[in-house]
Amino acid sequence: MNLENVILSPVVTEKSQELQSIGERMGKRTVKYTFKVHPDANKTLVKQALKKMYNVVPSAVNIAVFRGKMKKFRNMPSQRPHYKKAVVTFVDGANLDFAKV
Repeated sequence: MNLENVILSPVVTEKSQELQSIGERMGKRTVKYTFKVHPDANKTLVKQALKKMYNVVPSAVNIAVFRGKMKKFRNMPSQRPHYKKAVVTFVDGANLDFAKV
């Protein structure tokens, strides 16, 4: 798998923004960023992709798999897509520029 295709997009929600600032409030220098990643990606690929794209090494990577829900539109069932989400922890308080993604 190509390392440029591992990280699809950053997740910008209220919860992910709260994770970025929670380390600062607790007196720690940890920062957590959330990314949507390729469904075939694993923790080591995410670490390698972040090192190549941003020149920073994360201290921890947690990955969650989300199955797509069944929804109905005008009584026609459809399947939402499956996706993976990676929560990446940096100890040194790294700031990432999302314009590179």
